[in-house]
Amino acid sequence: MVVFLKQVVVSLTDKGNERLRRLAIEIKGGKKGSLSETVEEALELLEKKIKQLAALERLKKIADENRVLGIGKFDREEAYNRN
Repeated sequence: MVVFLKQVVVSLTDKGNERLRRLAIEIKGGKKGSLSETVEEALELLEKKIKQLAALERLKKIADENRVLGIGKFDREEAYNRN
């Protein structure tokens, strides 16, 4: 499988740059491509967090409406996703 990479220019503060590089070394060992891999993983975590927050917001809305939680569709895995 051929993967075509896109180059993206991102401006970070000195602190943000240091944090990214430290995380890349801690997580990926500082190998070639570790910055990109760290950013990719951060994007995946952010997407999961957004989905989890949306699921919890739906649950809160159901609770605020005093609805019976057994009625309707709610994906418990979304709310409690720990990955």
